[in-house]
Amino acid sequence: MAGLINYWQTLSAISQSAFAVLAALILYWFFRIVILSKIERAVEATSNDLDDRMVQFVKQFLWIVAILSTVAFVLKINSIKISPLLAGAGIFGVSIGFAAKETIADILAGIFLITDRPIRVNDRVKIEQIGRHWGGWGDVEDIGLRRTRIRNTDGVSVNYPNSLLANSVITNFSYSDSPVRVRIRLQVDYSADLELSQKLIIEAIESCDKIIPGSAQVVVRSLWDDRGGHQLAGVLLEGRYHINNVRRRTSIRSTVLTEVLKIFQKNNIPLAIPGVRIESGVK
Repeated sequence: MAGLINYWQTLSAISQSAFAVLAALILYWFFRIVILSKIERAVEATSNDLDDRMVQFVKQFLWIVAILSTVAFVLKINSIKISPLLAGAGIFGVSIGFAAKETIADILAGIFLITDRPIRVNDRVKIEQIGRHWGGWGDVEDIGLRRTRIRNTDGVSVNYPNSLLANSVITNFSYSDSPVRVRIRLQVDYSADLELSQKLIIEAIESCDKIIPGSAQVVVRSLWDDRGGHQLAGVLLEGRYHINNVRRRTSIRSTVLTEVLKIFQKNNIPLAIPGVRIESGVK
């Protein structure tokens, strides 16, 4: 060991720096390929996905730690004092922090998403606040430090900034294996036979083989628009049923609505017709 230290001291600063960089690359490769690979295989055998996320977190930050450590060691070899550089880096970091506050917010939100686990990879989720045109339904493909990628039901991969995702309402349908209730709403005319209408809706729902048998029910939802403050054009009925596969919710709902319309037309059940509002052009 003493001979190795003596040999190191005989080398020039450039040679020592080169050896330091080479050693850092070897250590990075060893830790990244050998150690982390074994850890990944070990965590894959567990049912908890928190350890999987932590491994991904370490992989994303490992190269940053390797670069900063190597630079600090090379500076020390060349007798460059680190303290003034750290002070300058602190001031520079504050300036960068103000300029890149959104990026920092995304990274911090990404850490919270990894630790709090409101969503996991392959989960079926619904994003309430920022779905907009493409819709908020989708499957989580990747959770990164800055952005989370969700493939929506249109087959489009949407990259959500983690800060916006953390502040939105997330409905996760994959945390439980219990059936999910689906609702359909329609208005029948006030002259329609309500008992017959309810019976026909249940019959139409039960005709779909993708729902859980016996789960269909119909309730009278409302006669009054609470938000608009006026009477509805007809009686608002709500059909309810349960399904096992939430990923097929839209297609099953479409089939159920089609069957309801068919059976209503066959039995001459009148749907509500909205009233026509005539507004004066004079203000």
